[in-house]
Amino acid sequence: MSKYTKEFKLQVAQDHELLKLGYKALSKKYDVPRGLLRYWIYGYQYHGVACFEKRSPIYSVKFKLTVLQHMKEQQMPVMRAAAFFGVAAHTSVAQWQKLYNMGGEAALNRSLRRRTKMTKPKPKVDQPAQEMTQEELLEEVLNLRAERDYLKKLQALIQDKKLAEKSKPH
Repeated sequence: MSKYTKEFKLQVAQDHELLKLGYKALSKKYDVPRGLLRYWIYGYQYHGVACFEKRSPIYSVKFKLTVLQHMKEQQMPVMRAAAFFGVAAHTSVAQWQKLYNMGGEAALNRSLRRRTKMTKPKPKVDQPAQEMTQEELLEEVLNLRAERDYLKKLQALIQDKKLAEKSKPH
């Protein structure tokens, strides 16, 4: 959900147009970051009220390439290009540019970039030592040693803290 309503964004953009207020003055008046104001105003200049409607966050590779090509040809900044093409977040365009520079057209394909879901670790079932392999036994011994060393260190720290409290003059 958006922090600002469509009506609020429209009011700000119209104030800029009608009252000829600059970004700094609008930012102070409405307590909104200047970069965000600029993005709203660019969008309003290019698309009118429609720029404040909810847009699809999924864009085709062809569309992304069109945006990047237009930016290059027109030497257009990222924020202005996002507003011009009606991209919901200018950071998306910056990300497309970065991906394209790193890996070309193929890097823009979202399905190739999907992150794998994290799987939950399988709960360890305690099994008798006779049924465990040598590697499993070795792993368990190492884990138990690490746990023992941790507990020893914790106990030493607690004792040091108690001694320090006793030796402090009251």
